[in-house]
Amino acid sequence: MNLIEVTGGKKAERAIAQETVEWCLKKLLPRHRTIDVTVEFRKIDAYGYCMEEDDKGRLFTLTIQKGLGLFDLISTICHEMVHLKQYARRELRNVNGKTMWKKKDHSNTDYWDAPWEKEAYKLEKKLATECFETMTVKV
Repeated sequence: MNLIEVTGGKKAERAIAQETVEWCLKKLLPRHRTIDVTVEFRKIDAYGYCMEEDDKGRLFTLTIQKGLGLFDLISTICHEMVHLKQYARRELRNVNGKTMWKKKDHSNTDYWDAPWEKEAYKLEKKLATECFETMTVKV
């Protein structure tokens, strides 16, 4: 069973994060049952980050900016969950200091040209809208 832990932020942010991560796991990785996700709310210099904490694609930390508006919060988590999916499926990997996308070295690829970012930006609003429409958390 996938495990999700949410720390920091406000109670409402934690509840939204919990439900959004659960929804994204079912949507993006329906057959995976051994993923552990820690979501931490902190003051950071971006909306969010996804870090793979092991080399097996099973342990992740999502760091999310505290105080985001509702839709930005959900879409940021969805964006980072696309990255989690990429790591879990081994599409995106860090190998010996190189950033690999589907077995091709993209270490020198610009952020906006990176195929993993293009996919995450392409899917984030669609996923966020679909997730929001199914939310049971009272916001």
